[in-house]
Amino acid sequence: MQVRTAPTATSPAATDAPTSRPVVPAGPVKTRQTASAGYRRALEAHRVVAPTRQEGPAPADAVVRQEQVRRELADRVFPDVGQEDEVPPSLEDVRAQQRQTAEAVRAAAVLRARAERAGRPVPPAAGAHPDP
Repeated sequence: MQVRTAPTATSPAATDAPTSRPVVPAGPVKTRQTASAGYRRALEAHRVVAPTRQEGPAPADAVVRQEQVRRELADRVFPDVGQEDEVPPSLEDVRAQQRQTAEAVRAAAVLRARAERAGRPVPPAAGAHPDP
């Protein structure tokens, strides 16, 4: 029993298929501006009798409740985000802090190297956990 399958994009039969060309409209595209007078009259008649869409207070209240819940959840999950009262440090302040940290690390490394060369016990680094 032989099973026939439809040609796929990678099958040899698909390469023999003619290429599809874009469909070109026969005339100008009709829009509201180029529509007939009868279409315009019908559209205006519909607008006169069609009720205006009014949303009730329930959907608006639901949106307010959902937004409130979303904000509360975001505050619990991301407590640091959205702190408008905090002023971010300037670039100069950040660079000064980085220089101070780098200098402290360099000074600690120099003291450690000197202690190792002298054969003295090396003090543990700040923040290091002693081995149990």
